[in-house]
Parts: sequence; C-alpha cells; structure tokens
Amino acid sequence: MRTTEPPGRPSTTEELTSYTAEDPIKVLTGAGLAGQTERFVRPEQRYSYVFDGMSGELDHVLAGAALAKRVTGATIWHVNSDEPTFLDYNTEYNQPRFYRPDPFRSSDHDPVLVGLRLH
Repeated sequence: MRTTEPPGRPSTTEELTSYTAEDPIKVLTGAGLAGQTERFVRPEQRYSYVFDGMSGELDHVLAGAALAKRVTGATIWHVNSDEPTFLDYNTEYNQPRFYRPDPFRSSDHDPVLVGLRLH
C-alpha cells in the first residue's frame, strides 16, 4: 500500500470482514485511507452487522485524501442487521408467510450509503 495518494484516488467500499479496530483496517488507514462513516455517522450508529447481540462495523468506505474531499455524506442504512431472525434473508429461518418483497432483511449486513460531489 502506498502512503501517498496516486492520481487514481484510491478507495475501497466493501465488506472487509474486519472490525474497525482490527489490523486490516489499521493497515489501510495507516496507509492514508480514511473511514468515511467515522466522519459522518454518530458512534452509536456506526455498526453494520449484529451477531448474538453484539454489533460492529464490518462494512467500510475508505477513501484517500483527494476522494475524501468529494464525499458529501455517509450513513449506514440499518435495514438488515436489526431485523429479527424470523425475517432472515435465507430460508433457514424465514417462514414464507413473513416474506415481503422489500429491502428489509435482504442480507445480514447493512448497506453503507455515500454521497459524492462529482463536478
């Protein structure tokens, strides 16, 4: 990982399967990428996954300095992780009578939404 930002404006937006305080995220932020949810989302709302009652942020938007200047906002849409297991997105627990063709519980992770100024 480069410590200076190349012309391509590095970024990553994905499930990195690492919590914010774990080594993979520390390596990326140490190399100059900044977490955008940390800029825009209150700490108590900064989670994208819940398991056995414990919540954490596994889905990240990291941007280099040049791209971060174009970020106008970020949020985590709590549409999945807070939903009860009986509404689960897979068929292991989900009873057909509870299925709804809507975005709720379409995954076990919450999506991260980012606004960008493109002009």
